[in-house]
Amino acid sequence: MKYIKTINTRLVCLFTILVSFQLLAVETLDSHEHGSANLDIAIDNNMVVIRFESPAVNIIGFEYHPNNADQKSLISAAENKLSNFATSFKLVGESNCLIVRSSADWVSEHSEHSEHSEHLEHSEHSEHSEDEEHSDHKAITDENLETEHAEFIVEFELQCEQISNLTAIDVPLLAIFPAIEEIDVQVIYLGGQIKQELTPNNTLISLKN
Repeated sequence: MKYIKTINTRLVCLFTILVSFQLLAVETLDSHEHGSANLDIAIDNNMVVIRFESPAVNIIGFEYHPNNADQKSLISAAENKLSNFATSFKLVGESNCLIVRSSADWVSEHSEHSEHSEHLEHSEHSEHSEDEEHSDHKAITDENLETEHAEFIVEFELQCEQISNLTAIDVPLLAIFPAIEEIDVQVIYLGGQIKQELTPNNTLISLKN
């Protein structure tokens, strides 16, 4: 139990540092650049924490709320592909790492807009007829969907027996999703900090001191 608490405390500290980097980069759903993605990695003792964020358009070609079964299927397939560590990342060196957690989620503003629309409709109920309310609600919803932003957020946690043997991390994501032109990388590890831009011609993050 003490060991688990130690790991959790360490991960919280690492994620706090990563979040501070993200705030400095000013990357949000409201302001993101198509063709660009972010990758944050924290390595401490025997733990590796990875967080990847990309505008949905880089992954599936659109970022509005899915309108049909085919679009929902594209999102689901992308989540399954992104959550597969073996296809998204390659560890260089015999570090004997085990994946203890992985997730890939499509995140959009649609739910927030829906809540806002429902609240507006309820607050103005006494001032509009039923037809007017329906028309106003539809107009707000359509406008929100046209300007919607969505992202894929991917996270991995690995536990490694020989972390000192990890010399580099390759990122095949640039080949898997050609619409990604660059990935802004930030790494925190025992050797210090790394800031690097990955491109289709340069997908390797070196961890050598």
